[in-house]
Amino acid sequence: MELGLKLRSKDVALVSVFAALLVIISRLPGIPIIGGEGKIEFTVIFTPIIGIVLGPWLGGLAAFIGNFVGWLMPKTTFMGFLYLPTGPVAAIVSGALARKGKFANWKLSAALIGILNGLWYLTPPGQEIQEPLLLIYPFLHWAAFVLVILFRERVNVFFHSEIKQKITLGTILCCFSGIMANHMTGNLIFIASVGWFTSLKAIKNAVKALGFWWLKSGLASPDDVGPLGALFAFYLPITVVERLLFTVIAAYIGIGIVFALRRSGLINI
Repeated sequence: MELGLKLRSKDVALVSVFAALLVIISRLPGIPIIGGEGKIEFTVIFTPIIGIVLGPWLGGLAAFIGNFVGWLMPKTTFMGFLYLPTGPVAAIVSGALARKGKFANWKLSAALIGILNGLWYLTPPGQEIQEPLLLIYPFLHWAAFVLVILFRERVNVFFHSEIKQKITLGTILCCFSGIMANHMTGNLIFIASVGWFTSLKAIKNAVKALGFWWLKSGLASPDDVGPLGALFAFYLPITVVERLLFTVIAAYIGIGIVFALRRSGLINI
């Protein structure tokens, strides 16, 4: 889908279906967030797939709606609200990489990943160059950037191929890029939330006063997480395994969905 195109009834239906799917998935038990009360939801696995299927703009919209509606349900946290952009970012990056349009193509994916990765070096952990683990921390994120640059529009060509291996490779590249963009976005939000802990807690209390009585903080207190650099360095091995595992699962599910929807004629990447 290009910018400026009107939504068709099929688009509205697909956005609604995938947004509802994200809401359901968001109710599943997730992985606890380090230093906070929230969790890494399994929607992380599905947002890149949504981008591939719907494209960056419809996919980003579906990801936002699904995550936002899921967040509105009880037992959510204010930190979860701050993480809402992570899903749309993943969908936009993966969806753009799978397309070849004026406003949706590999250049958009590369630009977003490059900007996010560059912002890491403006954060306190990213500036601790004396710590080797922090210096190499975004290596998977940069790997995603390099892969986008190397394959470029060929990813879109893969999805138009009748060769299963090419479609599989295209799905893996899109899922990996989306998941790493999601992760870096989450990292930046987490770091910012620690720095703005006092101000954000006041905002959380104001939102809770509006009627969100169940809303917990979920914010990471500077006293709880300790030195941010040490935290990110310590969990780097876990992060690597986690993101690669997410990529494998997302690609496995995504390949099946792409083949099924292609045969049905519901999508045209």
